[in-house]
Amino acid sequence: MGRATIEQIAQALGINVRTLQRRLEDSDANFSDLVNEVRRDLVQRYMNNPIHSLGRIGELLGYSLPSSFTRWFTAQFGTTPAVWRAAHGKPYLPPV
Repeated sequence: MGRATIEQIAQALGINVRTLQRRLEDSDANFSDLVNEVRRDLVQRYMNNPIHSLGRIGELLGYSLPSSFTRWFTAQFGTTPAVWRAAHGKPYLPPV
């Protein structure tokens, strides 16, 4: 939840930031691409859960402003979150 930094991830792995960067480079990867890939996976899960509002989904992905989340989502999926959810989302059925 929130913004993951390369420093936080390196610390959690118990390695130096530069070591993590070298390992990513050795795998032809970079940190921002990996974060974006994780966000793409998470956003699809969150969007299919009607309990989460679009604002909450943006927060869960680390965006402090809804407009930033909408811009990122549109760049990734070619449509706004609201349009995507209307086409792909499941209707919310409150518990009985």
